Amino acid sequence: MVERRSPKPEAEGSSPSAPAKKKNIKMKNPIKFIQEVKQEAFKVSWPTGKETLQGAIMVFLMALAMSIFFLLLDQVLKFFLDLLLKVSI
Repeated sequence: MVERRSPKPEAEGSSPSAPAKKKNIKMKNPIKFIQEVKQEAFKVSWPTGKETLQGAIMVFLMALAMSIFFLLLDQVLKFFLDLLLKVSI
């Protein structure tokens, strides 16, 4: 049997005989963490009010359309089930 080695044997977790070790990362400075979170939040491209309203309207219309579709499908299936039950009696 041929022994297979990782291309980087020095990397931890690359060999079955050396499982990956968990790193203990502790938050040292909570104020710095909050500042970094704030910086990342400014990088996010937030939707405008108009885009948010358009999205909400689209969700409402799709929910309305799907509810009408399933109502009609339910009525059609009920009609055929009633027809089938009347014939079988």
